[in-house]
Amino acid sequence: MPNDTKDSRYWNDEIAFLTARLNGEHGDIDRDDRAACEEALKAAKTNLAGNHPR
Repeated sequence: MPNDTKDSRYWNDEIAFLTARLNGEHGDIDRDDRAACEEALKAAKTNLAGNHPR
């Protein structure tokens, strides 16, 4: 799904999931996974900020 069709609810859910993942709520996370999640979290926050209709 292209980013422009995803609404703020999607990005908030994504941010919540990634934050929980980084906090270990979904099990252990290795260094590579952590780095990927941190990058995805940054992208999700950027996409949320650019998603004007809330």
